[in-house]
Amino acid sequence: MSGFASLLSQFKETTAAAAASSSSSAGGVTGSKRSRSSFEQSSSSSQPHQLRQKQSKIPSPSEHNYCYPSSTPIKTIYIACPASTETGGPEALHQLCHMINSGEYYFDDVTTDKKGDDDDVHDEFGRLITDKRSSSSSKQQAHKGKRQLKAFMLYLRERSSSSGNKTLVEQVFGDNRSSPRPSKYDKYNAPMMEHHFPPHHPPESTSNNGGEYSSDLVIWPEVWTHLIDSLQQPSEPAWNTTKYQSAIWWLSVNNNKGRFAPHQFISRQDILHLVQSSYARDHVLTKLTTHSGSDANKNSEQQQHVLTMTEFIPYTSSEFALSSTPTTTSKPTSSGKGNGSKENLVVYNPAKGMHWTDEIIRRACGKQAKTERDGSVSTGGGIRFCPIGKGPGGRERLTGEEVVELLKTAKVYIDFGPHPGMDRLPREACLAGCVVITNREGAANFDSDVPLPSEFKFAQFDVDKICSLIKECCSKHDEYAEKLDKYKSWILAQRVQMKACVDGMVNEVVTKRIGCVKKD
Repeated sequence: MSGFASLLSQFKETTAAAAASSSSSAGGVTGSKRSRSSFEQSSSSSQPHQLRQKQSKIPSPSEHNYCYPSSTPIKTIYIACPASTETGGPEALHQLCHMINSGEYYFDDVTTDKKGDDDDVHDEFGRLITDKRSSSSSKQQAHKGKRQLKAFMLYLRERSSSSGNKTLVEQVFGDNRSSPRPSKYDKYNAPMMEHHFPPHHPPESTSNNGGEYSSDLVIWPEVWTHLIDSLQQPSEPAWNTTKYQSAIWWLSVNNNKGRFAPHQFISRQDILHLVQSSYARDHVLTKLTTHSGSDANKNSEQQQHVLTMTEFIPYTSSEFALSSTPTTTSKPTSSGKGNGSKENLVVYNPAKGMHWTDEIIRRACGKQAKTERDGSVSTGGGIRFCPIGKGPGGRERLTGEEVVELLKTAKVYIDFGPHPGMDRLPREACLAGCVVITNREGAANFDSDVPLPSEFKFAQFDVDKICSLIKECCSKHDEYAEKLDKYKSWILAQRVQMKACVDGMVNEVVTKRIGCVKKD
């Protein structure tokens, strides 16, 4: 995730004054199987420039307190994502968009505009949502009069103004020659928002909230919490403006770098918090309870707005399996049986915890250490330490497929970094047959985030014990690798878990709120 965070500059934390209640619709929600987005093939604007961009200034901070929009059901979800970026964070964001769209969540929408044939339902842009000519009659009858909850990728880019003292947020579009979405994410049902955000909505009005919140939800990654209000249109009179709703997906804790200030956990009660790890849940709940005092009812209500949202390794699902990724049904062995042969190789991430890793290498290799051209270091005992580093031909980094191939040849993966979230590399290493050894920093301190046997997790840095364990794991690799079978099974189940998490989120932002509107 650090690659994702490093793309972002430090900016002033922001919040904007907005309304405090909610508005809108009615209906019920159901879920079924996957279908491609109806909007995915819609045409983009005809502007000829390679990238069409919309710039808006980030609003000034405010002391305004916001209330949770508990009676405004969500109709459309937009997932903010940095344009043209390939790291773990953006992939998780595309997965979330895919899971929402493939879940086929339908709800009653009394405002749906029907045009032409009674069974042809269009959205607010006049685009076709359902068409009896392309749908089975049974499916059509099941969803007749309903509208599907849709999710779109909202590709953004931060820029400084020419004067250097302003921050601009650009919505980035593509054309026939280029796209802000890397091609590796084409496998996901994650269509791009092809119109300027926010979309134009007529002011919604209900008896309980006056339509101060729209039915649009923007989900922001934790590294962009300072941009939460950056897309809000400030020019219209307050009485004629609806504010989009916001959620933060805490894919990590550390990478937020304090952009979401302690006081905002209280003043921004309108925000839904999605947490990728138990570490993130603990962080968010601690901030909420620390700054809200001893009001038990208030604490309980705020905690209900903290929802688990995991992600998964794509090739663990048959839907996204690639021939170049490891098969997880059998273990690679040192004898060469199974998926492939293993070397006495210890791999590590050179971007995290290098102070500790260097000490391990020095102790393990001693004076007999020999540095190879690829940056690896060999010991006199035949064990080699290799960084997951640059790619061939001077490339800055290995591709995801190249990382997997390297892990498949290694016996041990060590990670003594900060573990800002439930990191991907330890999971991929386990799937590739490596014995995983970590510290207990960050998410690694939570067994629900990194469920390794305790013998592979070090609360105190003891270099002699760590080196001894590494040697044992190399000499008796098959025996030690079997101890991670439960960890592997847990990793393989994460796609199913993510579906359950998305179900829970839809229940919170749609189903429960529809019930509230009906009751009112």
